[in-house]
Parts: sequence; structure tokens; C-alpha cells
Amino acid sequence: MRSRYLDTTLFAALCAAGFLAGCAVGTPTGPGSDVAVTQAQRDAALRDADWAKMTDVTITIRDYGYLPGELRLKVGQPYRLTLVNLGSVPHYFTAPEFLGSVATRKVEVRNQAEAKAKVFTSFEVYPRGGSLDVYFIPLRAGSYRAYCHMKDHLSMGVEGKLVVE
Repeated sequence: MRSRYLDTTLFAALCAAGFLAGCAVGTPTGPGSDVAVTQAQRDAALRDADWAKMTDVTITIRDYGYLPGELRLKVGQPYRLTLVNLGSVPHYFTAPEFLGSVATRKVEVRNQAEAKAKVFTSFEVYPRGGSLDVYFIPLRAGSYRAYCHMKDHLSMGVEGKLVVE
């Protein structure tokens, strides 16, 4: 059983990840991907969203990759993305271009805490079952890279792609 101290530490890392940029690699491609998302657009999307029609998706992080390797999403659709780390070490989900192109409602460690920020850039997920949920709405079509920027994890294949149509 995890201690409250560990959950508090996880939440603190989650909050810090929202304000610290990961190593930006890759550029979104596709129609509209070169257009910046404004805070007014984020606010309008969150205000008008029907969260009862939210789609649940999961990315499982392992020591040698993300599963699925590619996740397809739709512009304007509300999502809850669950990030689960089944690896033996902490891993990051670093996707600054993607996270900069969405309206984020909140990030939650279930039954523990939630964080709200205008834009996140990456999340650290602790090993052996650590998880968090990201509630968001994609606002720009494009192809976005997600990866773990720790040590040599990228060279080991801990990466994936998010395609927004």
C-alpha cells in the first residue's frame, strides 16, 4: 500500500511538471498545427464541453515504450487520458507541443488530488502502477510526439505519437 507521503510527493511532482518544460523535440504537423491556441479558445472549449460524452483512453508506459505507440484523437472531443507506468523506474510523458494545443480541464491522481494549470508540458509517472488522469480537449489537428526525456529512455524507445484529426 502506498503511503500518503508518496501520494503527496507524486502530486508535488505532477504540479512541478506542469510548470517545467521538458526537452522539446519534434514539431506538430498537419492542418492548423502552426496556429497558436489562445487562452480564450481554451476557455471557450472548456465552457462548452459536454464532459458526459468524454472518451476514455489509456497510455501504458513500460520501460521500453508506450502502448499504444500511436493514439488517434479528434478535435473538439473531450477526453480523459489515463497514464499508467508499469515500468520498473519513473517515466515522463513529455509532449509540450501536444499539451500546448489542448484545453486542459485538470490533471488528477484519483482519490488523492488534482492540479489545474493553463498549460502543462510533461508529467512524471512513478513506477509499478503509478497513474494519473489528464482531462482535455484537443483544439488543433496535427501529429505530436510524446516521449520520456529521462537519461537514455528515448533511445530505448519510450516514446509514442498522438495524432489529432
